[in-house]
Amino acid sequence: MRAPIYTALIVLALCSISAGAKPHKDKHGHKNHHSHKHNDNGYLSKKEAKQLIRAGWTPPGLSKSYHRGDFLERDLYKRGRVIERSRDNGTVSIEIDRTVIHMVHDTREILSILSR
Repeated sequence: MRAPIYTALIVLALCSISAGAKPHKDKHGHKNHHSHKHNDNGYLSKKEAKQLIRAGWTPPGLSKSYHRGDFLERDLYKRGRVIERSRDNGTVSIEIDRTVIHMVHDTREILSILSR
């Protein structure tokens, strides 16, 4: 008869200890800091953007500056829009972020870069 009562008291004691183990942040004056989160309008503030750039993040399309002779990364190639394809010599021209890149289709070697 006493065993169920003791069991219930132990369970209640353990539940109260675990409930008090993690206090709610707002009760202790902590502000909600969401690192690298978007504002309500979906854009980062200037301060957040500067922090991301200092941490090594760069906007899409600016992650690497390409030059003639470099090989274009596959994800950038997939993101680009094909403008002209020449089956005679195996070249292709694609547009990525207002930049036209003329390259060899099979190897993705850049032959020329034109900025618009």
